[in-house]
Amino acid sequence: MKQVNLTITFDLAMPAPLDCLSGYRYNRRWVMHMTIQQVLREKGLSRYQLSKRSGVPWATLADICSGKTSLTRCNAGTLSKLAATLDIPMEQLLTMTVEQKQAPDGKPNDRSYLERDLPASLQKALDEYIQGEKDHVSYMDCLWGELYGAINSNQWSSAITREQADYLRAKYL
Repeated sequence: MKQVNLTITFDLAMPAPLDCLSGYRYNRRWVMHMTIQQVLREKGLSRYQLSKRSGVPWATLADICSGKTSLTRCNAGTLSKLAATLDIPMEQLLTMTVEQKQAPDGKPNDRSYLERDLPASLQKALDEYIQGEKDHVSYMDCLWGELYGAINSNQWSSAITREQADYLRAKYL
């Protein structure tokens, strides 16, 4: 049996791929740094629509979009279907990432939920501190002390969690 060496090269001087929906050419650098979710938003597709159009099972697509499954671990058939449906080269599809909505510890990156449903005394101190910053009042040190004390006393009385207290201190003090 004769051995054949195969070399594949990519000509980067080729024109950028054409988007079949909009008619615009993709900027290679821009697409390489896009997330899957951004491409879906630009194409006006939901995960469900992409699943139906590509033939890739919705569960597989959900795992890819959530980051549970990396695109580099997908088989060539799945990548080919997704690339064809999204009208982008497979190489660029492989460079895409997913949007991180959660921190590595599983909690949402947007931690503003820690500011909700605060005890009345703490909420009052927080509102006065924020208003004092807006108004550039001369007694900010007093407002700072009030907020600091309100955070600590509410943490010690277990009205708020340590996580909430640490978040409030880091954000405002």
